[in-house]
Amino acid sequence: MALDVSKVRYISLIRMEGGESVLNIPYAELTVDPDLIAGFVTAVIIFAKTPIRTIRKAAYDILIEVGETVLVLLVVDPVPDEVPYREKLKRILVLVESEHGDKLKHFEGDIRRFREFALDIVKEFPFSSVDLDLVPIMKEKGVRIPFRVGSVDHDLEQIESFINGKRTVAEIMDLIGFSDDKALALISILDRYQWIDFKTRLTDDDILVRGHCPEMKLGILKSQYGKPLEDILEKFDGTMKIKDVAESLPYDQRALWFLINKLVEVGCLSVKKSR
Repeated sequence: MALDVSKVRYISLIRMEGGESVLNIPYAELTVDPDLIAGFVTAVIIFAKTPIRTIRKAAYDILIEVGETVLVLLVVDPVPDEVPYREKLKRILVLVESEHGDKLKHFEGDIRRFREFALDIVKEFPFSSVDLDLVPIMKEKGVRIPFRVGSVDHDLEQIESFINGKRTVAEIMDLIGFSDDKALALISILDRYQWIDFKTRLTDDDILVRGHCPEMKLGILKSQYGKPLEDILEKFDGTMKIKDVAESLPYDQRALWFLINKLVEVGCLSVKKSR
């Protein structure tokens, strides 16, 4: 059975010797404080006479993988098959002990050094299942990404430079040179922390209608592009397809598509939804 990332609620790395949470990644709201869950699990693991790998609660399951220096804890909605989730936990455990085993053994209290490992976790458990055919659009402002440091910051900047409101997720993945899991993880991070929106790429047969774009934004666009932009807005009355509008106007087709995409991007035009 396939893994459903929408079931994932919380992932934590806990140092075995001291019980400290060195990295926490929330995926969804929990009714219980995640720190309480981590403390409870650590106590159970330390004092249990037999290894415990799953703790079932009424509203969620806790899946656990234990290594020499760290345990990986996953809080997930009840799932019929935990195998695909556990396989990913095992990969995370092997990787974190390989990369950070010495730091965990000689822990000095600074958990900041583990923040970059968040990307390795999100590669295994993306925040969302991204539709490859959608076009991501950068927003002016999002929520602070707590692990946007070092190499993660560099990688996010790289993928942001490829997001231009025209390329689909699949096209960005082809161009950027990252592995597919890394590219999807980075896009899911930007989505999770509200730095991007998604839109459907326009086609010749789409019918557009006027939207309620801000007058200030519309005024700026009119001052920049003049009569062609006004002609485009006048033509889209909710009945004409994009190809018909483009053919009816005496302008370069590439320029028309640029302006149409710009108007959709700012909300002055939107795709008419079929009933």
